[in-house]
Amino acid sequence: MKLPASILPIGLSLLFGACAGAPPADSGPAGTPASAGAPATQPSATARLDPNETICRRQVKTGSRFAETRCQTRQQWELEQREARKQTEEQQGSVGTPQT
Repeated sequence: MKLPASILPIGLSLLFGACAGAPPADSGPAGTPASAGAPATQPSATARLDPNETICRRQVKTGSRFAETRCQTRQQWELEQREARKQTEEQQGSVGTPQT
């Protein structure tokens, strides 16, 4: 028996959509409720992270097909991101100002 060609993509999209769903928010790691034994306020995810942890990222340079792997500490990545954001905001702020 041959199935129509349109059935396969629909079935696959339903299957992958079901797999990609988020787990219920009220359950903990072993199916226990998250509120059982947990403090009322939890520290944010960034407060628990080690600033000296080394993180490697693959980045593609403009004009190249090849990715470059860069390894830096979490603190160095955050500093680099803040500096880039600061430069962008400075450039965007100076576009509309009249020159005298």
